[in-house]
Amino acid sequence: MSKTVEDVVKALKLKAEPVSGALSLRLGTKKSALPFEVRTLTSGEFVFAHIPPSAAIFRITDGGLELVNDVNTATVAVKSFRTRKTRGEKVAPAIELPDNLARALSSIPDGYKLAFSVDGKARLVKTRQRKSKG
Repeated sequence: MSKTVEDVVKALKLKAEPVSGALSLRLGTKKSALPFEVRTLTSGEFVFAHIPPSAAIFRITDGGLELVNDVNTATVAVKSFRTRKTRGEKVAPAIELPDNLARALSSIPDGYKLAFSVDGKARLVKTRQRKSKG
């Protein structure tokens, strides 16, 4: 079954976040918000807009917005709208320690850790040995 641009647009309608008051109309000097719930998705190259009853995918160009009519371009746009979900722990970037600090930390004996008291003085504390739950 071949997909069309309309099929791709229908699938994006549910993924887009609703924003009320996003459309406005300027009449003379007065600006009024239109009472439509607009659903949008944006990426660096594409914009999806759903204003009931119609929806479309646009490519962002230097001249403005250009309507996407090609199925392949529409599927590329869908991939660009996906947000990555991070799983697991975030790895902190590696930090360079000065040599004197690295030597001081390496001189801490096994089974101990560096702790600071309430008044800010450093002291060695015995590390807690936890029992395995197995």
